Amino acid sequence: MTTKPLRHKDQIMGITLNESLVLHPERVEAGMRDLAANGYGIVRLFLRSTNFNHRSPEFIEAVRRGVAEGHRLGLKVAIDCEPHHQPVGIDMGRQFPNAMGQWLVRAETEVVEGRFHLRIPNPTSSHERPEFRGLAAIYLEHDGKRQLLPELKYDFQYQSETHFAAGYIFKEHYYEEGRGHSERKVNYLRGELAGAGKLVVYAIFDDARVVDFWSPDCWHYYDLLLECYRDIPLDGVGWDEPAAAGDWNSYRYGVGFAAAFERINGYPLAPELWKLDSDSMDADAMKVRMDYYRTLNEGTFEAQRLLLVKARELFGQDILTGTHHTWQGEGGINDYRAGAVDYFRLNENMDAGYTDCSWWDPDSVSYAYTLASSLGRLTPTGEAEVNTWHQQPTGSNTEWNVRLMTLMDITWFNIWYGETSDTALYPTHWTWPRATKEMRRHRDAQRLLGGAKPVVDIAMLHGWESVCAINRGGIAGAHKTFSLNTSSLMIDRSIAFDWIDTGLLANAIVVDGKLTNSLGSYSVLVLPYASVLPRAAWDRTVEFAQAGGTVIFTGTPPARDVDGKSLVAEFAHLLDMPELPLERYLAGIDAAAKLPVSRPQTLDVSYPLRGDAKRITISVEDEPHAIRNVQGNVHYFTDLDPLTRMLEVIEPALITGVRCASASMLWRLYRDESREILVLIARKDRRLDGIVKFAGQTIEFEGGTVAHVIAQGGAVKVHGDDVLYRLS
Repeated sequence: MTTKPLRHKDQIMGITLNESLVLHPERVEAGMRDLAANGYGIVRLFLRSTNFNHRSPEFIEAVRRGVAEGHRLGLKVAIDCEPHHQPVGIDMGRQFPNAMGQWLVRAETEVVEGRFHLRIPNPTSSHERPEFRGLAAIYLEHDGKRQLLPELKYDFQYQSETHFAAGYIFKEHYYEEGRGHSERKVNYLRGELAGAGKLVVYAIFDDARVVDFWSPDCWHYYDLLLECYRDIPLDGVGWDEPAAAGDWNSYRYGVGFAAAFERINGYPLAPELWKLDSDSMDADAMKVRMDYYRTLNEGTFEAQRLLLVKARELFGQDILTGTHHTWQGEGGINDYRAGAVDYFRLNENMDAGYTDCSWWDPDSVSYAYTLASSLGRLTPTGEAEVNTWHQQPTGSNTEWNVRLMTLMDITWFNIWYGETSDTALYPTHWTWPRATKEMRRHRDAQRLLGGAKPVVDIAMLHGWESVCAINRGGIAGAHKTFSLNTSSLMIDRSIAFDWIDTGLLANAIVVDGKLTNSLGSYSVLVLPYASVLPRAAWDRTVEFAQAGGTVIFTGTPPARDVDGKSLVAEFAHLLDMPELPLERYLAGIDAAAKLPVSRPQTLDVSYPLRGDAKRITISVEDEPHAIRNVQGNVHYFTDLDPLTRMLEVIEPALITGVRCASASMLWRLYRDESREILVLIARKDRRLDGIVKFAGQTIEFEGGTVAHVIAQGGAVKVHGDDVLYRLS
């Protein structure tokens, strides 16, 4: 293994080993030479588009030669062996069929004159066509009562049906109007049942490419896989998107998962499955939902932890330990059902903060960078690494997005490199010279920052508990809209904030009116969709508010702590407002709009509040959408996505020490023991132009794209290759 530090703001490239590269490892060696010559520091090896798997001798030999050549050139080399896709999923399933996962799909029908016809579509987001296995739970509902049935006799039939994507007919010129976009497998259960009412079932589907992370066979498989590399000095082992597949039409499940659920929570899940989809927001239903998602997330965590225990045994303690957990969560909501529920908990296994994003979705980029920045500073290396997807980028798009990474101090994981890829095919894509040039500039800018950390005065809650306890796709999508749009708006206004979880909030202390935890110290706390909180997190919020801190609630109101005790009266007392139960709020939102089970781009929906007219805020649409307490430091916005309305409260509470008069620049302030560093970048398609007051100096910028203004020992110095400026 190499003796260099684990990380030194080294930029990363992933090489895709397809059939050709596996069979011709000299091409892998050539790729290593090319990447080293261009200034990359870390290479991740992936296996894609091949019939080989990670235990194939041919792939192992290609890795051996790639690692040897990489180390000769001073590169660090890691392999990725995520537990999905063909290489791992199929290989694991062949040897350990009990390690494979399942899905649950809810279906219902009326029992008419003792007969029923159930239609159960296959899970829609799986890589393969899952096979119907049976029924996990059967309920008969009648006159407000629910009976759990021990069994159901039925005749089974399946067929393929026309499926129109998103419910629409495709009308492109190469389709006939009315022609279905695809076919979907549908299962029919027909039979007789004594009694009347609604028949509700949760159907089990086996999936050959989804892993049950709670299966001991899954853990054993990975021990065997890593043993194949015992004599190869790898610098790291990662799982790209370990929790993948799934959407809000099904629940991830498995034999191992079901056993773990009962062991951890003290009761079996199957009889309580109906509570997952109940309209009720009572304590029992919310507990089952949180127990489900917590157990799902903990399975991902535990499987990854055990993988890394084995990896450290083989390759040493100081290794690279991840890729990212945000499979679809950078821009969507399906990570919840896939098993990546709590990014902060999963981050505890990592050497750096990992996320990914899509350059064609700018809001997802802002969210991924701010989340990675927070996660990274909680890890041993302190670095934030983001994997960027960018279907065939342009040169200007590359330049802008790398510039934004410089602003946010993001280590760039750029994929892919090789001979086959679903994104830019480096090194043959025409943007390769621009990408490598921008990578080197960005790397040098990151190293200039060194260990300096961003100066942040705002903490924003990124809890999983509320979305999971409510368990409605529309609310999950609204929360995601808030998270992405707020991240974009904050970057656009040059306002730094940290995402924190409920653990960081619960363990914080309040000192001199500041909320302080292991990530930072804050004068503003924002709690979006904080309907369910640990009691300690709620108590710390109240303590911070009573100390004069600015506290902002948005979206769904606080309803319960995680133990089921109501927070409704306490929240009303904190704001000096009438009580607002969660059920009433949700009913009001349902009346105002039908929320999609996805992430809307914008969401101008609020709940009309009652209260003291002097403390109520009226929107431009004449809606009473917000209220503040008597002291004026605690605010509640009923808006699902308040954006600039919320900023009107935040901005007056901030003291930055920086003034930037410019429509062309974004800035972010960093600090270490001896320096303050102001990072300035030009907005997209612009150049640095404007006046900045910082550290007692006035600086006029008249050109360039990236500048670092460093204040140290009473002196101010401007760094930047293409910067035009003057001090006054």
